Amino acid sequence: MEKKTCKVAVVGCGVISKAYMKSIREFFSVLEIVACTDLDVERMNATAEEYGIKAMTMDEILADPEIEIVFNLTNPAAHYPITKQLLEAGKNVWSEKMIAVDLEQGKELVKIAEAHNVRLGVAPDTFLGGAIQTARYIVDKGLIGKPLTFTASISRDYGVFGEILPHLRKKGGSILFDMGGYYLTALANLFGPVREVSAFTATNEPERKGSRLDNDMKFFEEPYTVEVSNMVAASLKYDCGVIGTLHMNSDCLYTETTGITVFGTEGILYMPDPNRFGGEVKLQKLQSEPIVFPLTHGYQKNSRGIGAAEMAWSMLKGRLHRANMYLAQNVFETAHAIETASAEKRVVTLESTFERPAALPEGYIDNGFWGPMSEASLAL
Repeated sequence: MEKKTCKVAVVGCGVISKAYMKSIREFFSVLEIVACTDLDVERMNATAEEYGIKAMTMDEILADPEIEIVFNLTNPAAHYPITKQLLEAGKNVWSEKMIAVDLEQGKELVKIAEAHNVRLGVAPDTFLGGAIQTARYIVDKGLIGKPLTFTASISRDYGVFGEILPHLRKKGGSILFDMGGYYLTALANLFGPVREVSAFTATNEPERKGSRLDNDMKFFEEPYTVEVSNMVAASLKYDCGVIGTLHMNSDCLYTETTGITVFGTEGILYMPDPNRFGGEVKLQKLQSEPIVFPLTHGYQKNSRGIGAAEMAWSMLKGRLHRANMYLAQNVFETAHAIETASAEKRVVTLESTFERPAALPEGYIDNGFWGPMSEASLAL
């Protein structure tokens, strides 16, 4: 086929945009970032100058027929209005997690994308990285037998992170809607859609005072409220029959504890932090200690944008992309179901569903000129 690239514009020039810019230029030839925009004009111009791209207004991006994909890298509260505007203008969109804040907003965006026949991809895309795809390989090859149960757990300190990124303590930005996206998407990649949820959530010490010593001391000792849950314990049942627990605590040590463990009839799978692209994947069989399983897939280091690149290749090949809006909506609905189950003290049945995306083909790990190319795994 003829070599083609998809021109990309970035909306939101914050911290995460730099990770996207760097990895896209390093790893993904199918994407060409040509423009950026931001409400902060100084930041927009600085980003444009740093990366040699064009600073544009939102209206200019919407009107430019050469821009095929727009990255929405704004904070969660802005995802819905910006993505809606882009979809209605006929643009394909890659959105940072999650798809929106309110559940009905997510449903609406899916309908808009369908009505306008455009693509909507949603982060996280770490499930396409080397570690989680290796875990998928282990499950699909039957190396742990039939998967039955799992535990997924993370602890971290949003007392620190929430003073750097205040949206983390507001609706749509809790540990459930922030880090939960990584865990729930990794599990969706293994097991497909969630069907039922029960849960308890709570907020420890909602009233606090700032402790961060910034240069202007703007927030030091200023009162603020943690508006969201920082303790989550949920039970999930998947369509495939797998059941498991999700534990999240964002009022713990700054040093994180992370991981997912899957228990099968013939083995146990230990997965690393799903917020990372690499890490050790371990397999334990009968009467043996866990062994480190060699990674079967490429993209083993920070590869932000892999989902958007796979979406671009899927557009060129005429197939549904893997980090698609249907998977994202089920993950999003699961997070909301956890909150609802806790608040209403009942088991919640989900409405959304999706087809589990195909695993990436294994063996495409960059190894110089004479080796296979990782990006080929996204194109095939």
